[in-house]
Amino acid sequence: MLAIKSLVVNPERCTGCHRCELWCSLTKWGELNPARALVFVVRREPGVDSPVICYQCGLCARVCPNRALVRDANTGAIRVDSGRCDGCGECVAACPYGVIRVEPGMRIAVKCDLCGGEPACVAHCPQGALQCQEVEAGTWRKRETWALVNASGPRR
Repeated sequence: MLAIKSLVVNPERCTGCHRCELWCSLTKWGELNPARALVFVVRREPGVDSPVICYQCGLCARVCPNRALVRDANTGAIRVDSGRCDGCGECVAACPYGVIRVEPGMRIAVKCDLCGGEPACVAHCPQGALQCQEVEAGTWRKRETWALVNASGPRR
């Protein structure tokens, strides 16, 4: 049976350096352009930054009318089959984390695919705020992060 992996965030370690975004855009697009990254560092308040990542939950795949989003048999990541994607945006609307988009000019959905199993964002995070773990191993960190975010009160 496939050991599905996903990214896990430790927000207390994030310093807001944006290296994850830079390495993601360089790996995926060959350019240092955080606007094209598939991991997003969000500033919640001064000095409090946190990466927002794809958890490979598969909600996007469930709503795709063209079955263009499929789970990779080797990595467990949801990836986009560009031959089937027509850029309809159903996946964008379904994503609870806001981490999938239709790439402008290409009319194709783009999302994190774990870089084929070796995520560049994880490899280049100097603080260890990002990790790639088997889903079961990362569940505690995900619950803790969710509770931290939701217990901190309303946002402005």
